[in-house]
Parts: sequence; structure tokens; C-alpha cells
Amino acid sequence: MAVFPDPPMRFGLDPAPASPTLRHIAVPRPALLGAVAGGALLLAWAGVTTWYILARDEVAAGFFARQTELRYAYEDRIGVLSARLEREITQNMVERSGQEARIRNLAERQAAIEARQRWIAAAADRAARHGVAGPLAAKDEPAPARAADTAEKPAPIPDEFGLRLGDRGASPAGPDVAVVPTPRDRLSALQDSLTRVAAADTRLVEALGAAARARIARLRTALDATGLELDRRMPGREGGQGGPLVPLPATTLTGVAAVDATATALELQLAELDRLASLARTLPLGRPVPSDAEVTSGFGVRLDPFTRGPALHTGVDFREAMGAPVRATAAGRVVSAEWTGGYGNMVEIDHGGGLTTRYGHLSAYLVSAGDRVEAGQAIARVGSTGRSTGAHVHYETRINGEPVNPVRFLEAGRVLASASD
Repeated sequence: MAVFPDPPMRFGLDPAPASPTLRHIAVPRPALLGAVAGGALLLAWAGVTTWYILARDEVAAGFFARQTELRYAYEDRIGVLSARLEREITQNMVERSGQEARIRNLAERQAAIEARQRWIAAAADRAARHGVAGPLAAKDEPAPARAADTAEKPAPIPDEFGLRLGDRGASPAGPDVAVVPTPRDRLSALQDSLTRVAAADTRLVEALGAAARARIARLRTALDATGLELDRRMPGREGGQGGPLVPLPATTLTGVAAVDATATALELQLAELDRLASLARTLPLGRPVPSDAEVTSGFGVRLDPFTRGPALHTGVDFREAMGAPVRATAAGRVVSAEWTGGYGNMVEIDHGGGLTTRYGHLSAYLVSAGDRVEAGQAIARVGSTGRSTGAHVHYETRINGEPVNPVRFLEAGRVLASASD
């Protein structure tokens, strides 16, 4: 069967089909379809391109907006961090300044405590010389010591000071992990330790002061028995006194502060002990012969051994072996060593303040007029010269030339001796 091709498509109008001048252009169908498809593609490409251009501007604007927001947020974050950093730096500087101030304060306190403990040691030595037994052997607190200070310290300063921080077994990580304390913890621990040491020192001073007061009371009780006006005879209280007031530095008395009442009171008590002890050394409180020597005649009215009538005996007679040593009952200067009437051979010693002692009926002299003698020094030998019925020592105590009962001084000496045991 014969196939005839499709007739070509015609475009245009035939105004006059019979006109021989009209031309017809025949376009094949495939070309027409291709042109239509190409136009469609061109239109699609133009639309996509137009959309891309428009959309790209919007995307770029959004991108730039997001970048701007991020930049602002970053700058805000940087500002916050900068402010925090400045606060941290300021806080660290403040804390460091505070720690430095605490360290300086602790160093000053430690130096003051060490000075105070040296003063306590010296005070204890002074008190011990007066028979005051201080409680310094029982020390329950360590004393601070600088790491570089390895020199031996006088008692009562203990040997070493340690914070005991970083001991094993205190860490929550395990029993074998050492705790490393912070500087603030170390400073707090050191401050607490210094406070404890200062409190212990105060207790020592108070206890030493109590012992000193008790010793002062015993001394005054014993010395009052002599009948002397002690305050007038105290060294440093005789004659006029005066001068401009020159206050002492704060650390002169206690090494800590002038307002330290306990240390200041102890200093005054030790000064009182010094005065009482100095006074006691000038008083004839000793015995001219051993304590077991028999008293054959006391002070006061008696029957005279020669006249058998009442008479005043101005001293005390002690029986002792012929030639036994006779000793000075206090320090002083020999006024005379010579024959003196009824005393026979006599030695008289001036102890100052109008107080003298006489030793009569001696067999020999061991000193001469003008000699300086000490308490307990042998000055003569027992004898029976002058108005005497046998070997003995006639012992007198005189105040401003008037005889007083020597027993008052002998009893005071006995009390002091027993109090020192």
C-alpha cells in the first residue's frame, strides 16, 4: 500500500488563492516543535535567572544580617568577658593586697610574741632568784619560729613551730594523697596558732604573777614582824624623787603592748620583789651562831647575873663553845672591833638606815674597823670577856642607837628561810 507524506503546513493567508504571486513557506513539524521547545526553555531559563538574581540579593542580605548579628553578639561577649576579667584582676589585686597586709600583721605579731617570750624567760629568771617557782615547765602550746631562725632560744620558747598542714589522710581522694592547703588557709592557720600561743603566754604570765604575789605576801609578813616601816626603808623610796616624764616605748616592758595589763602587773610585782629582797639583804635576819645554839637569856627585864637585881638586858645571849665562829647577821660595814666596857671584846656593824648589830664577850676578832662584811661571814670567836659568866655571844640589834628585840629579826629570817624551802 502506497504511503503519501503529509502535506507541508502552510502559514499565511491566501488573499487570493488564484493569485500567482503569493508564496507559501512550509515549516516541517519537527522544526516547529523544536522552536517551541527552545522558546519554552529560554523562557524557563530567563525566569530561573531572574529568580536567582532576586533570591541571591535576599540571601546575601540575610547572610549579611546574620553576620552583623553574630559580630554584635561576639562584641557583646567580648565586652562581658573583658569586664569579668577586669573584675577578676581587681579582686585578685585586692585579695593579694589583703594577704600582704595579713602577712605583715602576722609577721609583726610573731615578732612581738617572740619578744614577749624572751621577756617572760627573763622575768622567770628574776622571779626564780627570789624563790618564786614559775609554772613555765608545763607548756602546752608551740611557739612560732621563722623558718630561717634556727638559733637556740631561751626558755620558755619552745623549739619549733609548725602549721601541720598537708598531713596525709586528710584528702578525700584517698588516705595516701596529701592535702595542699591554699595560701589563705595557711594564713588562717598561722593566725590561729599565733592567737593560741599569745593566749598561752598570757596564762604563763598570770600564773607567774600569782606566784610572785604570794611570795611578796610572805616577804611582807616576815619583814613586818621586825616592826620596821618597810615602805620608808625600801630602796628607791628614800629621799626626794622627781624628773620629767619620758614615757617608755610600747615594747619596753612586755615586748607586745603597753596596754598588756598582765605583763605590766608582773613587771611591777617583780620590781616589788627586787625591793623587798634588797631590803631583806640589809636587815639582820640571820643568826650569829648555829640555829641549835641555846638561848640563855632573852631581851628585856631580867635578874642581873651579878647583882641579882632587875635590869634591862639589851640583847639575846646564845650559849656556844669557846672559840666557835661568830657570823655577821647581815651585810654591812664594821664600825668598831675593840674592848667596850661590859661587852668585853665587841664588834659593831652598821647595816645602813640607822640599823646596827653588836656582838659581845668575844675571844678574838676576825675583822677590823672599816671592813666590809657580808651576811654569814665569820667576824669573831666566841669568848667570855667583860661582864660574862661563861662562853657565849651577847647579840644586840639597834635602830638609831636604841636597842630593839633581836628576836623579831631572827623570827623574820626563820619565816623567810622556811618560805624559800
